[in-house]
Amino acid sequence: MGLRVAWGLVSLVPAFAVCVSLARDARAGGAGGAGEQRSELTISLLTFGPGDHPFYKFGHDALLVHHAREGRDARDDVYNYGTFDYRSPTLISDFLKGRLRYWLSVQSLAATVAQYRAENRSILAQELALTPEQRRALADRLAHDALPANRYYRYDYYRDNCSTRVRDAIDTAVGGRLRAASAGPASLTFRGHTERLTADDVPVYLGLDLAMGDVIDEPITQWEEMFLPSMVEERVRHVGNVGNVGNVSPSTPAADVPLVARETLLLDAHRAPLRESPPRWGVRMGLIGSALGFALAALGCAARSSRLARVGFGLGLAVLGLAAGLLGCIFVFFWLATDHSVAHHNENIFQCFPLGLTLAVFAVGVAWGSEGAKRAVATIAALLAVCSIAGLGLKALPWFDQVNGPIVALLLPVWTGAAVGGAALARWSAVAPSPRRRPA
Repeated sequence: MGLRVAWGLVSLVPAFAVCVSLARDARAGGAGGAGEQRSELTISLLTFGPGDHPFYKFGHDALLVHHAREGRDARDDVYNYGTFDYRSPTLISDFLKGRLRYWLSVQSLAATVAQYRAENRSILAQELALTPEQRRALADRLAHDALPANRYYRYDYYRDNCSTRVRDAIDTAVGGRLRAASAGPASLTFRGHTERLTADDVPVYLGLDLAMGDVIDEPITQWEEMFLPSMVEERVRHVGNVGNVGNVSPSTPAADVPLVARETLLLDAHRAPLRESPPRWGVRMGLIGSALGFALAALGCAARSSRLARVGFGLGLAVLGLAAGLLGCIFVFFWLATDHSVAHHNENIFQCFPLGLTLAVFAVGVAWGSEGAKRAVATIAALLAVCSIAGLGLKALPWFDQVNGPIVALLLPVWTGAAVGGAALARWSAVAPSPRRRPA
């Protein structure tokens, strides 16, 4: 379980990672020169469904540029802003610093479909009803962005990813109409969407929920909500475009027409439908935390007369302290030393305080039978319980508004139980007669 939670933290690359796909070296390509005849040029938004891998939980999207040139073979170029080099020797350090570099790559539609078929992921194509001038401008922009000198960008999980790049390109092509039509409030926050899309993988869900701070709990707009490919797919259905396009007669004055001319399901996937809302696991996590806390308290009390209980109490606290302490150190590192803005100001530091590492050391001494370690464990466990309670109490202040109720419900009872068990063991140790003072 610990390894899976660690993997959940690593999956912040996405998402935190969000929109990772086609992880391969980019093939630079373009939509053709500015002077090329492109009267049969069409551009479609491709939306790829989620997959099994944690990197694929949020789906993906791209833009398809179709060239149907008379007398020559048609060409389909898929422009993908979600490319990164998973073989890069600096991948881990770039991730730890929050400085991942992604780029725009180009590959054929046939290769794209083959890859997503192998991953059992759907592909929906939405042909955009653009004027010839708009299609030409968008194709030129994509070709320009795919050049080696222009294709790289600094990836951000929510603000600048494969989906937001596609969103921005479409919005520019239609003169800002997509953004204007997406000023309303979003259905969920960044955290809400993250939780609902990772709920089927509990370690990933917990890892992301633990590692991200209050930034992702702020209200967002429908425009910001399009960090998700599925939201771009949905929003373009509600936007009109100006121009004589589609079935509008050239003699008809320019008027709004639906931005989506037609939709085609290129690839179907056999998957359960996605959650529409995040899970409500607060009560469940509170019950789990209460059970663990009760077990620690019971072991600490039983350790008075049972060596097995003392060893179990010590080793249990050692594992708990090590996990919480390491997580706390990671939170501090992300907050103070990296560009992971979504991990800054993380109130979970009160539940996973770095002092837990010290607890782990002395807890091993308890299992070994050290009298001094018993008193130290009692003190440290009490301090960690106070920290956890403070994290809950500070929510009365407006500056502490992170949505981490389930995490508090899980860990506060655990630390309380550890403090009760530690106090009971230390109290018994203080009053028990020393073996050396017993009468012969």
